[in-house]
Amino acid sequence: MNMELIIRSILAVPAIFVAWKIIYDITVGKRADLREEYKFAKEFLSDARKDDIHPFVLEKGYHAIAGSSILSPEYISYILSLKNPSQCLKDYVLSIQLMDELKMEGNLKLKFKRKYQCSWFRNWLKIFYSVGYFLLAFIALSPVVASNYFGISALHSLLLLAFTLPLAGTLAWSSLTAYARVKRGEELIYNQKKHTTIIMVPTYKRIQRTAYK
Repeated sequence: MNMELIIRSILAVPAIFVAWKIIYDITVGKRADLREEYKFAKEFLSDARKDDIHPFVLEKGYHAIAGSSILSPEYISYILSLKNPSQCLKDYVLSIQLMDELKMEGNLKLKFKRKYQCSWFRNWLKIFYSVGYFLLAFIALSPVVASNYFGISALHSLLLLAFTLPLAGTLAWSSLTAYARVKRGEELIYNQKKHTTIIMVPTYKRIQRTAYK
């Protein structure tokens, strides 16, 4: 094998790992607008404890905190009762497709859907998605990595890159997102099992507090 191809392949690995970190951080919701989030959360949670808050305002406020309108206020309120609630809420929004419906009666408890409850299956999915990411990311960069080895000109390499980068790059992003969905779902379940929490379940008139163990 051409030594230059080996060297280029080795040099491509750090770039793929850097891309992994950037995409993963974006996927799990690490953002820079923390001041605005703090200001809104402080004002809304203060208003949510008032008896005269309108149900529409309460619902919209919880949706705004979650950054999603697919969750009910009760779900969001429960997630906010866990330790590290900000990350837990982002994890739940990300991994909701893997989660069973949250029962609102009795002790609230998050759990995976039946087919995701086996740890070996989740581990297999994480391996499958992570391997898929690295292969697809390498394919996305392959015109640059292997251009000299196959005698491809710089112009043709750029033309090929314009095809492989958006196609394989998009699939690589999807693979990493799927990996993050499983990983953050596991972190969410672990966080719930580890800590005793105080659940804040909203009604249209007030916030009710119940104990969960």
